[in-house]
Amino acid sequence: MKGRQQGRPTKWVTATIKEHVAVGKPGVKFEVWEKWKKNRRKLGTLTVTVGGLRWRPHKGKLSKQLSWDTFAEWFEEE
Repeated sequence: MKGRQQGRPTKWVTATIKEHVAVGKPGVKFEVWEKWKKNRRKLGTLTVTVGGLRWRPHKGKLSKQLSWDTFAEWFEEE
């Protein structure tokens, strides 16, 4: 199986933190890279802030912002 496959995720992340982490105004930045030890290409930067999430693609000009309220709506039961 090579290349992009329909119905399969192109990006995913798993993180587990067992203690509280303080997030200040500047937020916490995570750099998202291509598969481990493969091409070493940066996909973008995810910033977790008090106001929500911000995704900035590598070499991208605009950040895509998402508030915590909008993020919570994704997980609400209908």
